[in-house]
Amino acid sequence: MLGVFRKLREFRGTVMSTEILIKADLGKNFLEEAYSIAQDHERKLSAYREDSFISKINRHAGISPVRCPLDVVELVKEAVGIARETGGLFDPTVGVLTQGLYGFGTGQEKIPAPSEVERLKRLVNYRKVKIRGDEVFLEEEGMRLDLGGIAKGWTAQKLAEFLIDMGATEVLVSIGGEICTFGRRWRIAIKDPDGKGHMGVIETKEGKTTISTSGDYERFIKTRDTHHILNPGKGSQENFYSSLTLLEDDFCGARLDALTTACFNLPVERIDALTESFLVLEKSKGNLVVGAGLKGKVRGLYLILS
Repeated sequence: MLGVFRKLREFRGTVMSTEILIKADLGKNFLEEAYSIAQDHERKLSAYREDSFISKINRHAGISPVRCPLDVVELVKEAVGIARETGGLFDPTVGVLTQGLYGFGTGQEKIPAPSEVERLKRLVNYRKVKIRGDEVFLEEEGMRLDLGGIAKGWTAQKLAEFLIDMGATEVLVSIGGEICTFGRRWRIAIKDPDGKGHMGVIETKEGKTTISTSGDYERFIKTRDTHHILNPGKGSQENFYSSLTLLEDDFCGARLDALTTACFNLPVERIDALTESFLVLEKSKGNLVVGAGLKGKVRGLYLILS
């Protein structure tokens, strides 16, 4: 018996300060509902919204625990777990620097003095995030959560899972550089960080796939060397790459988003050890290093994990 053809629809919008693209072979109402879920995540998780639970946790740092919805607790718990597994290369308490000191996303960005970085980086410490039941507490006053390095990937996965639960057989969700696909061999272009089209194209498998990209070309102060991805231990930027993409043949949006952030702080020779020990996977194709950038920076690093 012949299969029934179902039209692929798409929805575009803005969420978490970036573009969102949702595609699925479902009615438009399901795509709009998925977008509403993404907006709800932003309301709860954005450190830039005064009414979010993350902002409330930050305001109560060193004072009192904050009761949160279970999905917020779930993500904070996962973020702390990944920080522990990466030895702090990813740390959700980096907000005191990213949002506070550098001012990324506030409209008051600045390059701080090294003395300011030294004074405040002691507040970056995932070990001081305490979770008990539905309460989250930052132990020291002045600490700030910033889930920008994990929330987009987490949300992309949640939306993809929702659409599949609603009956979709073909799905693509993209939030910035965080992508989840399902049901067909999607062709995903990897953006050239120098604005010259794309560096290459990934063709996914038909099952669940997660793709995560971090780069220095979207948010920076004055030059790309002062980009928004900080090494939590140093309180400043590494400049090994202009773009770094990881792919895994499964849904792991939060983990891959955070891992890409962590890898951005490592030289290429150390990435193998982190990805293999962290994900317990074998690389099917190894490393593909594309070109070279300014000041010896690797222009693009593309790792396939399966």
